[in-house]
Amino acid sequence: MKPTELSAKEEQLLKFLFKAKYATTKQLSRFYFSDSVSSSTALRRANLTTKKLNEKGYIKHLDRRIGGIRAGSGSFVWKINTNGMKYLKQKQMNLSITRQNSYEPTWHHLEHTLAISEIYVQLAELKNKHLVQSIDSFQFEPNCWRGWLDNHAGRMILKPDCYIEISLDNYLYNYFVEVDKNTESLARVINKSKQYIRYFNLNIEQKDTGVFPLVLWVVPDEKRKLAIEKRIQQELQDYWALFQVISLDDLRDFMIGGISDGKAD
Repeated sequence: MKPTELSAKEEQLLKFLFKAKYATTKQLSRFYFSDSVSSSTALRRANLTTKKLNEKGYIKHLDRRIGGIRAGSGSFVWKINTNGMKYLKQKQMNLSITRQNSYEPTWHHLEHTLAISEIYVQLAELKNKHLVQSIDSFQFEPNCWRGWLDNHAGRMILKPDCYIEISLDNYLYNYFVEVDKNTESLARVINKSKQYIRYFNLNIEQKDTGVFPLVLWVVPDEKRKLAIEKRIQQELQDYWALFQVISLDDLRDFMIGGISDGKAD
């Protein structure tokens, strides 16, 4: 049976949920309805669109809300379901349909995934305001992963949380992003950073693009930022320039000029 046709905006929203896994109504309103006269109008339009897609059986919201019931309809967290994936597959034949989990994600996993969605939405807002020229690439997991064969260890995979390319002032800036929610030890942060150093020394990325992306640790607050910066400088002295640590609140300013070099040679 042929699925009900969607508008271009509804289809775009469905594709975003397929890639991002989860997003709140408020995030969707900021991304897809930024041309509204006010944020409340944008939220109302997002509510109508998600309600329609939900009634068609293409998306569903989690039982858990961000901020609780008092946060209102903007606190719903949405995900694509199997019917939504089937709709997209009819439009894009090379799409791979994945099995849907019937259980709710853990709070840690959800918070982490929504932070990645938030990074994408903030970049889209910068583009809409012409503060960056373009978002040339934004790869969610697993498309952002990098794999190679090691002579001793076999197949190796580096797993960033996302990969970004943006154009600003006619320069291309690229980043591997690691979202840190202050739930891992500093030792694990350093171990993950060492994985990037090993990948950097293989020269694979540099051969493909000419540069190695800056590794961007996005953290919840200034205290965590200072702690990670200190450990990187202490333990990775020869490679500290590969890394930058910022808070999510500082992401917008960072992307439009908070750094002099968005790539490592």
